[in-house]
Amino acid sequence: MLNYHHLEFHSELSEKRLGKANKILGEKVVKRILAFALFLLGSHRRATAELLNIPQDTLKSLINRVLRGGITAFEDSRRKVSAFLPPGVVVPGKPSAFLEHDKVIADFGMPDRTLTVPAKNKLQVKAIVFTMVNNGLITIKKAAELLSYSAIHTSRMTQALDEGDVYALIDKRKGQKTDYLFSSEIKAELVQQFAANAVTKRPTTSRVISEQVNERCGLSLPDRSVRLHMNKLGLPTISKSLPALVEDLKKTQNYDN
Repeated sequence: MLNYHHLEFHSELSEKRLGKANKILGEKVVKRILAFALFLLGSHRRATAELLNIPQDTLKSLINRVLRGGITAFEDSRRKVSAFLPPGVVVPGKPSAFLEHDKVIADFGMPDRTLTVPAKNKLQVKAIVFTMVNNGLITIKKAAELLSYSAIHTSRMTQALDEGDVYALIDKRKGQKTDYLFSSEIKAELVQQFAANAVTKRPTTSRVISEQVNERCGLSLPDRSVRLHMNKLGLPTISKSLPALVEDLKKTQNYDN
């Protein structure tokens, strides 16, 4: 372990050296280098962020970028050419995954280093997307959008892949179709969840309803499809009137059994 506690630090030398470095490298680059150096020396992130007057999330993101992408992470990400690397050296881009026509493309941030998979190969696509999540190449949110899953379900599936290999991604429920058909039973679950949320004054957005139904029933209904069917059923129009109606019924003394 590096023992630096016996070193003496001089404020005047520090000010002079920082001023020179700021002129050559730029103040932002110098601050990023200092942040990473303090991280390596064992400083807590919160203390480092306060010392350098930068948000903790920004500090965390910087550290992850440096560890993943190397020295170019200290530079402005908008630069097209790195000033830190020799001419001709390719700077890795940000990895991503996206749908293009009937193909899912995994881009690893390097020229000619993409992986193309037919979108119809559901299991293969899930294995690649969840593997990218587990390696920090894309976010859970991005994977959820790509697969039309909820964030909660996506998080569970990435963990399942880690623990149980690709077999864990195989849907073991019988009778499932490639695309969900909203049967009368599924519509009933949507109505039931919406009514329960409305009466108890909880959120009734399609995102919340889809997550709750998926969680409760073990489904993976896309938010967009849930929103479409909620609108078809006219549910958003009764989000405010339903609780009032229930309260009126509670107050009614003379009603038929």
